[in-house]
Amino acid sequence: MRYFVMCAETGTISEAARRLNISQPSVSAAIQQLEDLYNVQLFLRVPTKGIELTAEGLGFLERARLLLSQSDQFRHDVDAISHTLGGEITVASFVNLTPTIIAELVGAFHEKHPNIQVHILDLDQHDILSGLAAGKIELAITFDLALQSGFSSSVLATLPPLAVFPSEDPLAQEDTVSLHDVATRPFILMDLPHTRDYFHRLFSDQKIVPRIDFRCHSLEAVRSFVASGLGVSLLNIRPSTQLTYSGRSVVTRPIAEPMRPLQIVLLRNNRLRMRPALSLFADMATRLIPALVAPRRT
Repeated sequence: MRYFVMCAETGTISEAARRLNISQPSVSAAIQQLEDLYNVQLFLRVPTKGIELTAEGLGFLERARLLLSQSDQFRHDVDAISHTLGGEITVASFVNLTPTIIAELVGAFHEKHPNIQVHILDLDQHDILSGLAAGKIELAITFDLALQSGFSSSVLATLPPLAVFPSEDPLAQEDTVSLHDVATRPFILMDLPHTRDYFHRLFSDQKIVPRIDFRCHSLEAVRSFVASGLGVSLLNIRPSTQLTYSGRSVVTRPIAEPMRPLQIVLLRNNRLRMRPALSLFADMATRLIPALVAPRRT
C-alpha cells in the first residue's frame, strides 16, 4: 500500500523505487498484487511519461492514504502505551496485603508519580495465579504459595507465622509460645485458597491436629473473632495496631518451633514484557515493602 502511494505521488515506478530504497521489480510486483487482490486497475502505463492514476486508482489512493494514516496512529498509540510514564497500570494484590501494606505503597507511588494511575485488584492466591497464567495480570504482590513455572518472582519480605491471642489469654503474656499450646485452644482458620493449606501444613509438620471452630476469609475477620474470645489463630501479617474492628485487642507472639515462613513476592508472567510504568512500581515495592512489614511487638 505504501509502495502504491509513493508511485502515485512520484508518477514513476523507478522514482518510487529510488525513494523507497528497494528494487523497481519489487515495486511493480507490489502494484500488481494490489490490482489482483482488489480486482482493480490502479495505473495506466504511459510511454515516456511513466504512470497515471485511473479513476479507480484515484479513489483507491484516497482510501489508502487514510488507512496508512490510521496505521501510523495505531503504531504511535501502541508505542505510547509501552513507553509512557503516564497512563494506567493494574497490579494484583493478595487480599490481606492490600489494607496492611499496599495502600501505603500506592500512596507513596502516587506522590512520586502522579501521572500514573494505579488500579489494584484485591484477590486471593488462586485468582492471582490464574490471572497471571492467562496474561490478564501483569504484576502481582502476593505470597509464595503454589507458585507455577513460567512466573518470575523476587522476594520482598519474609514473614514467619505468629500466634494470635485475645489479650486476656494467659499465653499472651509469654514471650514465645509452642504450637502445641496453640492447639489446645479453639482455632480460627484463615480459609482462603492455598492459604488454608499452608496453615494446615504447619500443624501437620508438628504432628498436631488443630480444633477448627471457625473459618474466616479476611485478616480482620480472623482478628476480630480472636479478640472476641472465640479462639486463637495463626497469621503471618501483623497490622501496626492491636485494635480490631470490634474495638477489642489481640496480641501476637512468636512460635517456639521452627516454622516455614511466608515470603511476600513480586510476581509476573515471563511471557509479558515489563512496561516502564510497571517497572517503576516494582522498584518502589522492592524498596518500601521491607520497611512496611518490619517487626513490631504487639
